[in-house]
Amino acid sequence: MKNKVTSIKIVGPAGLGIKTSGLLLSNTLLDQGYFVHDYTEYPSLIRGGHNTYQLSFSTLEVKAPYFKLDLLFSLKAGHHQLHQKELKPEGLIFGDEKNPKVTFLPLEELALKAGDSLLANTVCLGVIVFLLGLDVAKTNQTIKSFFSKKIKENLKAFKLGYQYAKENYAWLKLKINRPKTKSKLVFNDGNQAFGWGFLKGGGNFYAAYPMTPSTGALHFLAAKAKEYKINVRHAEDEISVANMAAGAAFAGARTAVGTSGGGFALMTEAVSFCGVAEIGMVFYLVQRVGPATGMPTWTAQGDLLFYVFSGHGEFPKIVLAPGDQKESFELGWKGLNLAENLQTPVIIISDKFLGESGKTTPDFNQKKPKIDQGKLITDKVPAGFKRYSWRPLCGRSYRTIPGIKRGEFLANSYEHDQFGYSTENAKIAIKMTSKRMRKLKTALRLTPKPKLYGSSNFERLIISWGSTKGPILETMKLVNDPKLAFLQIKTLWPLQPEIEKIIAQAQKTMVIENNQTSQLTTLLKTQFDFKPSKKILKFNGRPFFPEELYDYFK
Repeated sequence: MKNKVTSIKIVGPAGLGIKTSGLLLSNTLLDQGYFVHDYTEYPSLIRGGHNTYQLSFSTLEVKAPYFKLDLLFSLKAGHHQLHQKELKPEGLIFGDEKNPKVTFLPLEELALKAGDSLLANTVCLGVIVFLLGLDVAKTNQTIKSFFSKKIKENLKAFKLGYQYAKENYAWLKLKINRPKTKSKLVFNDGNQAFGWGFLKGGGNFYAAYPMTPSTGALHFLAAKAKEYKINVRHAEDEISVANMAAGAAFAGARTAVGTSGGGFALMTEAVSFCGVAEIGMVFYLVQRVGPATGMPTWTAQGDLLFYVFSGHGEFPKIVLAPGDQKESFELGWKGLNLAENLQTPVIIISDKFLGESGKTTPDFNQKKPKIDQGKLITDKVPAGFKRYSWRPLCGRSYRTIPGIKRGEFLANSYEHDQFGYSTENAKIAIKMTSKRMRKLKTALRLTPKPKLYGSSNFERLIISWGSTKGPILETMKLVNDPKLAFLQIKTLWPLQPEIEKIIAQAQKTMVIENNQTSQLTTLLKTQFDFKPSKKILKFNGRPFFPEELYDYFK
């Protein structure tokens, strides 16, 4: 198995700036032309515990981090012991301890010389830059742009680490490929990417109650609120968040809320309300391990069926799943368009692995996607306006926002007639429910189609959704099998009819998911006869890595 990707991991207790040092390293590699993909692990503790930051980089795009490591840095003695099996045969461990398995690096001594023991992470950067043969001047520039405080101290720590490596590790230098040109890319995690999609898609009201691992989107948008003149609200709980956002959407805002599984459990009544009142808003859901509190800082895909079938009663909803950071951006703005166009809840499913992992991406700030508000009347409302007219075959009636002359209507949680007046009339109930459900046929035309990777002349087909995309595509590069293809399902509800046709071509099918019961298999079975040849499932809170999928694909 050939692997042209280099992987580095930094480990230690919380409070030592492990993620900061990792992000600094990622930005250093990015500034020098490399493609990077990172991944973090941390326990749900305020202080302490074992934290890690790892990244994989190459001169070509890296779609997922690799498990096997070239370099491992332990910021405190003993923390490397949990990761020795992750080392490649030629891999090296660096740490501040006398251990035959560890290459000694006096982190505390060098950090104190720079002015603070917490600068040990920047000392590691100096060692890494030497070992990889990176540009020192460019790294100094990265440090200056990365930090707003203690810039001189960090520059000194970097210099001390580099000098120590030069004097002691000259025989350890790694051979890596050099990029031919500097890429015009930036670094975004999935939550930031969704945030950019929300901003560029004209989103102007975001509400959330902090819940790991969706909180990154709240922090990102709150920091941008003043610049983009948007409302970002941190309410007292998820029930308030969802209802506040529904009110904002009713009033004409392009609206989204963010949470994870337990928080969404409190929002489901609002989902049903948006369904009957035909209010379009986005629910951005970043999965973690359940049930209940579960493992709140670890990744999973265990909420698929809950999200697809959320809410009581029958009404149309759209469920989308980005597979990487770029798609998180795209579905961020497309989700807003779909919500207003179809006038119904749109659920975007991410997870901890995608939401909190960073990757080199295009500069989303330079993008200008098309904003589509659907059948919105802003003036000259016709007499006798019927907000919930059941005549359109597409299921979408014209809507207005409060304050428009002759555009008034009632919006409540009851079944209603075409004007919004509550009713329990049997004939009207049939007409209104049928009118709303017709939106699903329209949604099949508007929502993202499934995407096939690999040759169309395949024999074996991988089927999956969400964040498993990156590890699958990286593994396919390693396997290089012309008869192997991958079907990524982006729209999980309503399911596109093309899915059944593509699956029917395969001699063997493999479903890959980060859950225990293969919920995608169950979902596909609700629409057509489907029995996969194999299910590859992982449900320990960790994502798939290319190396572990390699044996299955081989």
